[in-house]
Amino acid sequence: MNILITGSSGTVGKHLKALLNQNNHTVFQLVHDDNNHNVKKDLTWSIKNHYLPENLFDNIDCIIHLAGSSIAKPWSTAHKKSIYDSRILGTRLLVGGLKKNPGRVKHLISTSAIGYYPDPGVGFTEDSPSGDGFLQKVCQDWEYEAQQAAPLGIQVSVVRVGLVLEPTAGIFPVTAMTHKLGIVPLTGSGSNDWSWIHYRDLINIYKQLAENHLPSGTYNAVSPGACSQKEFAKALLNGKLIKFTPTVPAFVLKLLLGERSILPLTSQQVSSEKLVKNGFTFEYPEVQSAIQQLVK
Repeated sequence: MNILITGSSGTVGKHLKALLNQNNHTVFQLVHDDNNHNVKKDLTWSIKNHYLPENLFDNIDCIIHLAGSSIAKPWSTAHKKSIYDSRILGTRLLVGGLKKNPGRVKHLISTSAIGYYPDPGVGFTEDSPSGDGFLQKVCQDWEYEAQQAAPLGIQVSVVRVGLVLEPTAGIFPVTAMTHKLGIVPLTGSGSNDWSWIHYRDLINIYKQLAENHLPSGTYNAVSPGACSQKEFAKALLNGKLIKFTPTVPAFVLKLLLGERSILPLTSQQVSSEKLVKNGFTFEYPEVQSAIQQLVK
């Protein structure tokens, strides 16, 4: 199968590309023309200049759309615009290209996030209503743009990604920074609910959607083993003689980070039941096994 990936230079994209190559798929990278020059550029596009290569989709069976500016950087007005535009305008550009010439594309798999749901909150399924904040607005509009490919007869899937556990990027290296000393700081109350997913399970979800082993649709990409932040810290400190979990108060994070404090203070319980019912098997369903793999 010929698969086109956007965002292939990101952490998840790199792992996903390797997995697809291992499974004998041909992977094409669609890379922003001003992005990392070390990445081999199979194809380039420009959201700013509304540019896609001609006949881009002629030999493409499936698109996996991961691209979007990092939400971890400070939320200046300019960067918030970048977070929004890179996702919404980027998806609109892709779907606009499909409307002009869909080629042989049968499936668009677009990323979203559990930031779609209210925060804090519990019991979220794929049918739960969205929230009112900045991230919720980004996810709503991001998904809306992807769904515009459906009237073209193209299957559309949306992957609402949880807190990704990966050894070199995201939340894990931050929380694990001092764990060898027996110290894992907590943010806010420490009872915050974390709906996480191991990166290997995440890339397997994308792969199974692309291969039609999972039916198309919207899925919460989270592990069945959601845990509190305290439980995560306990798993990370398992086997340590010293176990110290100092708390950084919520008001301090709000003063330091402003609106972006919602990231370290996040508290969401999100269900993975739909994935399980459709036959997906998690390699890392519980936080202890996930952490053990990451700290090897």
